[in-house]
Amino acid sequence: MNMTKHDLRLLTLHEFKLGHNASEASANFNRVWGEESTRDRTVRRWFGKFRSGDKDEEGRGRLGSLENEQLHAVVEQNPRQSVREMAQTLGVSIATVSRHLKIIGQVKVKKLDKWVPHKLNENQKLRRFEVCSMLSLRNTSDPFLDRIVTCDEKWVLYDKL
Repeated sequence: MNMTKHDLRLLTLHEFKLGHNASEASANFNRVWGEESTRDRTVRRWFGKFRSGDKDEEGRGRLGSLENEQLHAVVEQNPRQSVREMAQTLGVSIATVSRHLKIIGQVKVKKLDKWVPHKLNENQKLRRFEVCSMLSLRNTSDPFLDRIVTCDEKWVLYDKL
């Protein structure tokens, strides 16, 4: 049976309140939970926190939980916002937002300042193929691609005046 960080914190707090020192607590943990279940240095670090007054039994924990429907609504409400902005809006970390975007299948890439679905369905693929074909044909009669300047995924049409 493995011990979680939360379990270790509670057990260490218990040993601290019993008046044991860090070495005794570490020895007790390893005797009960098996050798190498915890390191002496980890127990010393927790004891130091408890001595400084940090006896919050819950610990700092995570920023917050995130419902997939909540994230989907935020993306649909404003598809131009960044992952960082979404994380601030929802009160969670950037990594949490990214992970949940992958989970709900809304893996999106920010292009042209808008969230674009990473995986395309057949209709979207066909539509993009048609647009590319039309642009290719147009370029043969009116070479416009030479006048486009790209930089950092933003397209700017450049016409000489």
